[in-house]
Amino acid sequence: MRRFWEIVPGLATWTTIIGLLVLAFINSHALAVIILVYAIFWLVKIFIMTGYLVVGYYQYRKDVAVDWFNRLKNDFPRRWRKLYHLVIIPAYREEISILRRNLKAIRESDYPADRLIVIVAFEAREEGADKKIAQLTYEFGSQFVRFMTTLHPANIAGEIKGKGPNITWAARQFLPELKRMNLDPEQVITTTLDADNVVDRRYFASVSYAYLDDPDPIHKSFQPLPMYFNNIWRIPMLTKATNLGSSFWQMNVAMRPQNARNFSAHAQSFAALIRTDYWSVTTIVEDGHQFWRSFFTFNGNHLVVPIFVPIYMDAVQGENLFDSMREQYLQRRRWYWGVSDIPYVFINAWGNKKIGFWRKWKRFFQLWESHYSLATQSFFLMIGWLPLQIDAQFRQSVLGYNFPTIYRIILFAAWIGMIASMWVASNLVPPRPGKKSIYIVTLIKEWIFAPLILPLAGIFFSSLPAIDSQTRLMLNKPFTVFNVTKKQAVE
Repeated sequence: MRRFWEIVPGLATWTTIIGLLVLAFINSHALAVIILVYAIFWLVKIFIMTGYLVVGYYQYRKDVAVDWFNRLKNDFPRRWRKLYHLVIIPAYREEISILRRNLKAIRESDYPADRLIVIVAFEAREEGADKKIAQLTYEFGSQFVRFMTTLHPANIAGEIKGKGPNITWAARQFLPELKRMNLDPEQVITTTLDADNVVDRRYFASVSYAYLDDPDPIHKSFQPLPMYFNNIWRIPMLTKATNLGSSFWQMNVAMRPQNARNFSAHAQSFAALIRTDYWSVTTIVEDGHQFWRSFFTFNGNHLVVPIFVPIYMDAVQGENLFDSMREQYLQRRRWYWGVSDIPYVFINAWGNKKIGFWRKWKRFFQLWESHYSLATQSFFLMIGWLPLQIDAQFRQSVLGYNFPTIYRIILFAAWIGMIASMWVASNLVPPRPGKKSIYIVTLIKEWIFAPLILPLAGIFFSSLPAIDSQTRLMLNKPFTVFNVTKKQAVE
């Protein structure tokens, strides 16, 4: 059964792409009808997503204006003091300046340091990790109620080389400290941060408020908004559009929490982590997979709570344009290995009668459809023009004569979503350092080139890496090493 569902996603994608190409040569009219139906579906989807994006943007503006710590003290005057935050930061070969920036942001947040516990989790296989440990301990050892470092041993049987095993090791090393501090695991909120992450100063207070305001926080994951803004003005336009798209997508998902899953930095009760045996040590996509592990551990009683306070991240930045594009592709390919969750979800849903039929199969279909759309959407839209190029008889038919006009109208209408996205980007992204005139010129240039850049980004950083991951799963060639994305220190 598992092997069947490992084959299905890639098989469906390749069947679709090849089938559309074959249909272009043997029945242009049928292809044109399929493309028009799909384009209308895609247009409706764009309008819905644009609406969620705009509403999500205003929700973000509203939440970042709140003094969450003050509100926390006023609404939960006694309960908030019992809460502790555990922050786990996995590190592997990052420059110490990147880790230092992360720790400074935690220290400078508006949440009391005597309620913050920080673990920097290193890999034993990293040469020079001991020097980083000594330096960071010297600088930050007394800045929090507890500051710890861990060294995850190499080559543990049954583990991949990746983030999941490292943060799981760190969490297990924290257990004795939890007992020494006499802490209740249900009162410890655990956040995992990548090395390049920079928390908003209101993050811990806002998560605390959401946690205390929830009647059942143990069965929740708390998901902040990831914003790839740390180095947004230092990366090529193509990768900039891709990273902005990632931020916008997460803002969109935050407006539909019933469909959301964990992504990158997220928070969860330490008690829940104990129940799930922490994170997976066998997959390179530990964030989204952790949602499913929690979902099935608690028999469907698990949801994501959106936090509209951001965590700022570094976008991919290589040595040059080609290197940046290569690293962006590799990062997306790793993300889209989440397709490997499909067999896991099917197997666990099939055998679990404690979860409602509609609840579990709806989530399964959403997971499958999201990966299918990632891989095929760009090809549907590109292949739509083929009948006009290769079939003279089709061009002379009624459908062929009207097809270009109808298709152009649909595609043009979809640019409403692009305009809304660029408007949000202009208001959301921090101003470009330097002269205001250069900033304005840069914005105008990006608006002009957006119609070319966005389709290219969709092909190279969505469809192709998704197809790559699905094909690897289909051919039983899984990723066993976590590809660490290149980042450059930015103050």
